[in-house]
Amino acid sequence: MRQLHPDTPWIGDDEVVDDELVFAMTRDELAVLAGAINEALEAVDEWEFDTRLGVTQAQARELRDRLNDVLRAAYRPE
Repeated sequence: MRQLHPDTPWIGDDEVVDDELVFAMTRDELAVLAGAINEALEAVDEWEFDTRLGVTQAQARELRDRLNDVLRAAYRPE
């Protein structure tokens, strides 16, 4: 996961490798996604987590933590 900042000029396809997707979302939308991953970690038992979600709990925790890092970096108090 990489964060592209709005003030950085976009060069184009050379910045995106074949297995990456680029999309835009608000900070609030990203917080919803991180929260949903956290809820899944709490609600789904370890023995069925991979079967139901397609990733291990460790992979889900890593993604949630990375999303939270992006949220902290993007925090701008009003």
